[in-house]
Amino acid sequence: MLINCFITLAMKNETMLLLHISLFCVPPSVISFKLTTLQKDANLTSLEERLTNLEQTIERRLAVTERVIGQLLTGQADENLETLDVLSLRSGVLVPAFSPILFSAYKSFDESGISTKVTIRFDETYINLGDHYHTEDGIFIAPVTGVYMFHWTIATGGTGFTTQLMVAGSVRASSLVPYPGGRDSSSAMVIISVNKDDHVWIQIYGSLKHVYGGSISYGKYQSTFSGILLQKT
Repeated sequence: MLINCFITLAMKNETMLLLHISLFCVPPSVISFKLTTLQKDANLTSLEERLTNLEQTIERRLAVTERVIGQLLTGQADENLETLDVLSLRSGVLVPAFSPILFSAYKSFDESGISTKVTIRFDETYINLGDHYHTEDGIFIAPVTGVYMFHWTIATGGTGFTTQLMVAGSVRASSLVPYPGGRDSSSAMVIISVNKDDHVWIQIYGSLKHVYGGSISYGKYQSTFSGILLQKT
């Protein structure tokens, strides 16, 4: 809208000079509307920023609260409420959820002439949760420190010998496989403490020994090796 605006100037010589200026002027109502809109936009932006800051503060406080509650319930410094199974209660104590660690392996083929202190390789598995048992070399690597149970069965038809459960290069348990006078098997079970990253395997103590293996079909002799984590320590 074009509005004519007149400006009158008083001069020092008491003469009056009238200037006529044509301006593109905005009506007062329009100016008022724009100022109000700008103010509302500024208020809205400020409100959004406050809400964002409030949301971030709440998230930080919730994370701290979850960590503290998890530590109080389990007594573990690294526990968090998000990692707990709130439906698992034992004697009124909340038990942290964790993935089970276990394996059960077997030897799928016969092997003769095994030398002393050679690892028996159980090359197939029934189950191997976590993939901590390695079929390529017959070794289980403990992913955490804890109490483990191990069980092994050796089927043979040759002379008697001893099998040994090795943990980190040391003998932790042994089992005698007596001369059967035919085909037979011998089993052993042990519960021991194992440290994280320890290597666990079964080896023969004796020379030129024979170990039977086979499939799960009826009439086959099987040699097996199993382990499970009972409790983390």
